[in-house]
Amino acid sequence: MLTPHTVEAILSPMRRLRTAFLFGSLAVAAVAQDSDVFIQREETPAPAFSLPDLSGKMFDSKRLAGKVAVLSFGATWCTSCTSELKSLESLQAKFPNDLVVYFVAMDGRGEKDVKPWLEKHGNTIRTLLDPKMAVARENGIRWLPVTLVLNRRSVIVGRAIGPREWDGKEALEFIQPLIGK
Repeated sequence: MLTPHTVEAILSPMRRLRTAFLFGSLAVAAVAQDSDVFIQREETPAPAFSLPDLSGKMFDSKRLAGKVAVLSFGATWCTSCTSELKSLESLQAKFPNDLVVYFVAMDGRGEKDVKPWLEKHGNTIRTLLDPKMAVARENGIRWLPVTLVLNRRSVIVGRAIGPREWDGKEALEFIQPLIGK
């Protein structure tokens, strides 16, 4: 028989865990979004990958060789992820021949959730599906959104944690030297 004392003994650790998770999540979000650093510079070879696009066609990361690429890992249920999609599309439009930009959607139901959401909101960004988050994990992505910038040798040269304005001054100052403009 469950007594009020027994119920409290069971719920108390769960409440502490929920509270810790909430404050931990808020701390990560605050650091990621309020950072003075637009992008963290790094020099890490990007792991090779294959992912389906919205039509089901497989995309092989080898196709990125020789191009500057921006890979934004997020999900349609994540408002901070979707808040940067228009600026990513704008960045792509500024450099249509010199840059490739992809939204790597980690929605659990893949195309069933992502395609209708993008259509409803008028987004046209190239999209790859990573519903099991395998590629995200290989790239050390532990929260959303995270955007990786790859140089022409498929080396990750920048990592932005949290939403950014990808068509703004700081993004352009980072991207333009990579594409030689």
